[in-house]
Amino acid sequence: MQDDDGSYYDITAFVYIGGRAFTLDEIWSGVDAAERAGVSLGEIGHVLTHNWTAAVTALALGNVGVLRALVDEASP
Repeated sequence: MQDDDGSYYDITAFVYIGGRAFTLDEIWSGVDAAERAGVSLGEIGHVLTHNWTAAVTALALGNVGVLRALVDEASP
């Protein structure tokens, strides 16, 4: 099934957090950087569920240190 809304997949689309706007490309680049640094997709998903705003911001800014701290915070 094809999604007719191509903007959903457009890497130039924006995610707005507070007064900032991040492109999907920035966020996906952060996911790639986090994976290269040893953060698993499962951990990223868990952090996104735990604190979406902070996790997306950390990913978009490529701040793996903050992302790791969020992983630790979200762990039981």
